[in-house]
Amino acid sequence: MPKKDLDTDDFVISDTGNWNVAAEYSKLKIMKPLYLSDEYADIAIFGTSSLIEDLTLQDINMDQLRILGFKRLVRCLITLIDNTAFAIKKKEKDVILMQSYKDKLIKIEKVIPFIFKYRVNQIKKTKEIYLVKEKYDLILAEVLKIKAEINAPLNRSHLIFTDKEEFDPKRFKEAIKDRIINKG
Repeated sequence: MPKKDLDTDDFVISDTGNWNVAAEYSKLKIMKPLYLSDEYADIAIFGTSSLIEDLTLQDINMDQLRILGFKRLVRCLITLIDNTAFAIKKKEKDVILMQSYKDKLIKIEKVIPFIFKYRVNQIKKTKEIYLVKEKYDLILAEVLKIKAEINAPLNRSHLIFTDKEEFDPKRFKEAIKDRIINKG
């Protein structure tokens, strides 16, 4: 029996009795973290994710924003690895590679408190956070390298692009016509 989908606002229900949520899972659990990791990387580098924000937030402590972006970037990459681990199990080399990325990110998460310090102003009774630039830049470079390298195992497991041919509407129309004529 051919599969018919009832497309509702939030999900797809299949006639086969199983819910096929692969597309939605991919969008939420893989593509969204991939997109967010770019946003968080920009925040970790610049303090904001856009030039307009740079201009409007000039009185804000950018180091604090960069640290917040960095923390989110690291956590987002760990989540992405966790969300895709089940699909990468087919390729042993990639399983080991992704686990090594996750292990590095977990270690980096533990050293985050050492990449910034506090400045206390006794007169104004304020405490301001600032980056230990040398340490921060080295660790950020490592995280950005991992972020870039994660794409290869994801792609080899067809979680980003597939090896399937592009959809050819003309060929699809011909196949339908052939099925109707020859198979009734």
